[in-house]
Amino acid sequence: MLNIKTERQKGKISFSLSGQFDMGTADILEDAVENEDLTGVQSIAFVLSKLEFIDSTGIGELIKYYRKFAGQGITMELINENPEIEEVLELIGVREIMAEN
Repeated sequence: MLNIKTERQKGKISFSLSGQFDMGTADILEDAVENEDLTGVQSIAFVLSKLEFIDSTGIGELIKYYRKFAGQGITMELINENPEIEEVLELIGVREIMAEN
């Protein structure tokens, strides 16, 4: 199960994810993001600190959104304090992909 808490502040939206972000739950994030009005949004954050698990599908979704938002002029950041999730992000090169663009 993937739980998402959405917070909106002036010009910024944060999606805090908890639980498992994988092939079986990726559509939950997609629904949450697609249902948000991005008018006036300058920055989007995905908070991953409470995730228990992420697989390649979850990582692919994050990269997809990074590229989509960059094309719309919206900055995106990943906030994470979970060392196990961070290890996966580093191994796959997600931070490098985001730093290159």
